[in-house]
Amino acid sequence: MFIRALLVAMILFGLWGAGRLSYEQHQSGEACPVLGDTVPACYIAFGGYILIGLGAAAYLALGGSLGNYLFWSGLGIAGGLAALASVLELIKGDVCPVAFGSVPMCYISFAFTAVIGVLYWIQLSPASAPLSN
Repeated sequence: MFIRALLVAMILFGLWGAGRLSYEQHQSGEACPVLGDTVPACYIAFGGYILIGLGAAAYLALGGSLGNYLFWSGLGIAGGLAALASVLELIKGDVCPVAFGSVPMCYISFAFTAVIGVLYWIQLSPASAPLSN
């Protein structure tokens, strides 16, 4: 139960962070990098976190493959973007917006998606399934 609560809390925090950054981008147009001169990266990350949230909610409430598909698709989008941005941040520097004064947000998002993926994987294990009699 603790792992499930931690998973939900981390997904909500990821949604809040990506949503807040997307809102700032909408307001100012300068909060996050733009990919291909068309789509701000934070919008893509927010969409990924939305899919993660929908997938986790569907799987935890109903079970089944739709929740898994949505979750892993969202994790691939948000985590893949965070991984790519983290590599670019290491190579080029000053690619990602910063949080907490100096920590690139792509590093935080990459760490969050990795932990969220591990927690969700643990939820999939037979040992964490509710006992059925």
